[in-house]
Amino acid sequence: MLPFKKILFVCIIAVIACNRYCTAHENGQMNSGREEMSDTEEIELGKKVDEYIRHRFYLENDPELITAVNGILQRLVTVSERKTLPYSCVILQSYSINAFSAPGGHIYVTDGLLRCAMTEDEVAGIVGHEIAHASLKHASKLYGEVMEMISHRNTDSDTSDMLLLLNNHIEEFEQEADSVGVSYAYKAGFDPHGLLNFLERHANQQVQEGYFHSLWSDFYTKIKSRVDHLKTYLTTLKD
Repeated sequence: MLPFKKILFVCIIAVIACNRYCTAHENGQMNSGREEMSDTEEIELGKKVDEYIRHRFYLENDPELITAVNGILQRLVTVSERKTLPYSCVILQSYSINAFSAPGGHIYVTDGLLRCAMTEDEVAGIVGHEIAHASLKHASKLYGEVMEMISHRNTDSDTSDMLLLLNNHIEEFEQEADSVGVSYAYKAGFDPHGLLNFLERHANQQVQEGYFHSLWSDFYTKIKSRVDHLKTYLTTLKD
């Protein structure tokens, strides 16, 4: 699930940071300090990203499936720290096995992922992970670092610098979202092992089907790191 999420994250942050840089530069308002998006800015950005995604993917229109997934979402939101965001979960028609989030509480899962999930608990673990990204303000934190970077560097190098920055943060953000997302699932009454079970099965399936070239080798290494982290974290949850 990481490669697509990584690409999307880079695109979102690059677009908003460059747009913000151009506007601030034109108005003579560049700030050399680190800044994060306000809640209002994050919600407005999320609307733009959501519009972009809806125009580039076919959306699942099965009302029962949409209601079921968003029912899981709302159970998880009630135990999260940022309940005021306008959360929603959109199902994308895609054979890929993926889930990702945009700023402002927008969450997306593919129907390919839902077909691979064997239980409601697994879906809860995946959706909880994406809610955790919003609760932890990962997009806003990365945005703040990018804006600080842009204020000190020539814009010609921004893309490569942002890719390096994301590489440095992606594993940290994923593991942090795993822990918090699993805690949401646990508090909401789901089996907290759902995400772990899904990740292990998905990674093993890739190995069995021979997807072990350089890209998938990196993918497997990152998933294995998340699995090990989750196994340790799950031992800390009280029955």
